[in-house]
Amino acid sequence: MNPSKRIRILGQHFLSKPEILDKMVECAELSKSDVVLEVGAGRGELTRRLAERAGLVIAVEIDPRLLGDLRKLGEAHPNVKVVAGDILRVKPRGFNKVVSNPPYGISLRLMEWLIDSRPELMVLTLQKEFASKLVAEPGSRRYLYISALSSLSYDSRIIELIPRRFFNPPPKVDSALVVMKLREDAPQLKNSWKRILKTLFTRRRQKLRRVLRDLLGEVKAEGELDLLDE
Repeated sequence: MNPSKRIRILGQHFLSKPEILDKMVECAELSKSDVVLEVGAGRGELTRRLAERAGLVIAVEIDPRLLGDLRKLGEAHPNVKVVAGDILRVKPRGFNKVVSNPPYGISLRLMEWLIDSRPELMVLTLQKEFASKLVAEPGSRRYLYISALSSLSYDSRIIELIPRRFFNPPPKVDSALVVMKLREDAPQLKNSWKRILKTLFTRRRQKLRRVLRDLLGEVKAEGELDLLDE
């Protein structure tokens, strides 16, 4: 398979603008006490910058053709730990920050897991459309399930928009640089609460009474009346 075609299938678009990579590192406010997760480390351009500032970088990459270069980078920077595999399967632990240009095809599932993991700070390049949902305010037509879920735990803002030409291969859409900071009052969310939240948005054209009746029935059946951990 043509390498560029394989990269597109994996949803990988490597950020090639050094100024944006530098800004991502700057926004992360890194110190040697930080353990940083990078999803989709690719050729290591961002990884190298992170390694110069952070105590440890967990660089996750699914494409086996890119692992050789990443491991060479790890030899030059002992504080880089290369993890081969799908981030949604390997799910590393112990990080307190995320700085990443992740594959766009897994944005929703990745964000759900990251919010569960509760890093104190995330700096991400995301599809512009998805980023606009993350920062959407209640009442906006863009305010969806992921908007509500993220706003419970994170204060999020778009730092700048990134033209598609700054990526290789170029995606079909523009992107955005997003910074997400964990709220001091961020709750520990139970799975039952997240399921209720998702259902309310996916069934919002139905009558609220019916939706709540169905949902409360499910919650009671599972014995999970407390939606948030105390």
